[in-house]
Amino acid sequence: MKFDDGDEASFFKILRYDSRDYLQLPSVFAIKYLEKGNNKKQKFYLKTKFAGKKWSVRYEKINDEYYFKDGWLKFMKDNRLQTGDFLVFSLLSPPQNSIFQVIFYAPNGCFKPPINSSGKVKEERTRNKALESAKSFKSDNPFYSVTIKVSYLREWGLYVPKEFLRRYLLSDGEKFVNCVLEVSNGGKWGPIKCRDCKTCGKLFGGNWKKFRDENHLDVGDVCVLELMNETNKVLKVTIFRALLKSI
Repeated sequence: MKFDDGDEASFFKILRYDSRDYLQLPSVFAIKYLEKGNNKKQKFYLKTKFAGKKWSVRYEKINDEYYFKDGWLKFMKDNRLQTGDFLVFSLLSPPQNSIFQVIFYAPNGCFKPPINSSGKVKEERTRNKALESAKSFKSDNPFYSVTIKVSYLREWGLYVPKEFLRRYLLSDGEKFVNCVLEVSNGGKWGPIKCRDCKTCGKLFGGNWKKFRDENHLDVGDVCVLELMNETNKVLKVTIFRALLKSI
């Protein structure tokens, strides 16, 4: 396949809640640029503009749908991608040795710089600062802290320690309870479901997703959840940012 001037081999994707270990590709694009006869599986490479590395992903066709699979989750984690991010993929070389350049935009519409080798060091220092700030948090009310992981930004929900869950949120024999999350500026989200999952608890559901998105939670942020009202299960959330954001 020859790429002529003006042949714009590119597509965009908005990451959704089910974007974890795979990414579904536009069928029209895959058929035009990626399908090679009977060869239904290929290795492709993803790169960003500033990073000095490439990530390999496996391309696969399943029941007339097309995916990036093995390697996609690592690409997401390494580049701090999250639900709502807008990604533009541009194919830079023919499919025999295909390389995509990927550009990121955050849910607020702003360009999201990719991580490079020096950026990783700076990011780690900033995340450590967020952890240290959270450790200095003090209150007479019961509280716990949690560092945001990729799974907490997906459908899994937010972690609640077992001891905190059973002592302050659930009554004997209960498996579910409704909570309210609030932040320092007075914003409130609820009811947010909280469930006993045997080894821990989790806050989940539509209102948790609204809280997550409207407060722009990102991987590495540290949240301190402080019990303000045990009767109404009101938890105040103080967020220590891992990275500076334009919100």
